[in-house]
Amino acid sequence: MANIRELANVPEISFIEGLTLEETEALVLEQYRRTYKALTGKDAELGEADSRRLLIKAFALVEYQTMQYIEAKGRMELLKTSTGDALDNLSALFGIYRKGAEKAKSTQRFILSEPRQEIVAIPAGTRVKTKSGKYFNTMDYAEVTPGTDHVDVMIQAEEAGAGSSGIMAGDIDTLVDPIPYVASVENITESAGGLDTEDDTSLTERTYLAPSKYSCAGPKDAYEYFVREWRTDLEDVQITSPSPCVVEIYVVMAGGRLPNETEREDLERYINGESIRPLCDQVICTAPEEVPYTITATYWIGESDQKSAGMIQEKVSAAVSGFEAWQRKLGRDINPSELIARIRGAGAKRVTLTAPGDIVVPKTGLPKCTETILTYGGLEDD
Repeated sequence: MANIRELANVPEISFIEGLTLEETEALVLEQYRRTYKALTGKDAELGEADSRRLLIKAFALVEYQTMQYIEAKGRMELLKTSTGDALDNLSALFGIYRKGAEKAKSTQRFILSEPRQEIVAIPAGTRVKTKSGKYFNTMDYAEVTPGTDHVDVMIQAEEAGAGSSGIMAGDIDTLVDPIPYVASVENITESAGGLDTEDDTSLTERTYLAPSKYSCAGPKDAYEYFVREWRTDLEDVQITSPSPCVVEIYVVMAGGRLPNETEREDLERYINGESIRPLCDQVICTAPEEVPYTITATYWIGESDQKSAGMIQEKVSAAVSGFEAWQRKLGRDINPSELIARIRGAGAKRVTLTAPGDIVVPKTGLPKCTETILTYGGLEDD
C-alpha cells in the first residue's frame, strides 16, 4: 500500500467488514442452528467433536478464504491500497505505466601517455570500472585528435539501477579494454541518473496526478505531475509562483538528497519542453534552502523496564533517526512535540528536550539536522 499525502485522509475500506475466522465460524454455526430448528423444531446439539461441527469448521474455513480473496481483490481496485501488478493495471487506465530501471551516466576522460601525430580511436562499448567493480561502457565512438592528449566520452553503467549513481569524479579509474597509447582514465563528473524500477508509492503518486496531464503545465498539480514524470526517485516536490508567469520548482531526491546542478539543469530542460510549459511561463528549477536544527535530548527508562533497557535504548536511537527522516520534508515546521512523542513511544519514561525548539520553515525550506546529542539518563522510579 502506498503512503502518499494526498490519500492520507481517505479511509480504508473492508469489503468483509473486518470479519475474523472465528467470527465467520460463529456465523455459519448460528445459521446452521437456526435452519436445523426451523426444519425439526428442535435445538441442535453439537459437541466439539461432533462430525457436523467439524464439517461446519471446514466450511467456515473455506468461506473465510473466499472472503479473503474478495477482500484482496477489492483492495487492489482502490488506488490507496493497490500494489504490484494490480496497481500496474489500475494505472494503465489513466495511461500511466511503471517506469523501468535506468542506467547511470558520467563523462569519462581517456588520457594518452603523450600527444600523438595520428588519431587514437576510442571504440564505442569500451569498458571502464571502479576499484569496487562497477562497470561502465562508452556510449559512442570517440577520437583523440592529433596533437592532443585526451578526449571526453559519455559512459553509462552496464547494469541499470540506483547503485551506480553517486560515484564521485575520479573513482571510475580502471580501463578494462586496453587501447594503445591510452595511459589512464577517469570520470570527470559524478555518475548520475541511475534509477531502480519505480516503486508502488511513486506510481500511485503519478496516477493520482494523472488527470492533470490533460492540461499543459500551468496549474500547480499539472506542474507536479510533469516533474514526477521526469524522475521516479523524487521524495518531495514543491511548486511556487512568486510573481505572475514565474514558476519555481523545488525538488528533493530520494533519501533527502538535494539535486545536483546537472539534475536541476536536466529538469529545467524537460519542463521547458514545448508540450509541457505554457508559452508565457518562465520556469526556474532551484535547490531548496536548508534550514538547520540540532537535537539535544536526555531520556530516562522506568525501573520496571530494567530488563529491556538495552533494547529500549536501541529503539530510542532508531526513533530519533526516524524523526530526522520524517522532518526532512519541504516546508515542514520543526516539531519538537513529534520528537518527544517518538522517544516516549520507543519506551522512554521521561524526556528532557533542550533542542530543537519550534521553528517555522518556509514553504521551500528543507529542514536539516546538523547535530544530534542523545543522552541516556539511566533508570528511575516508575
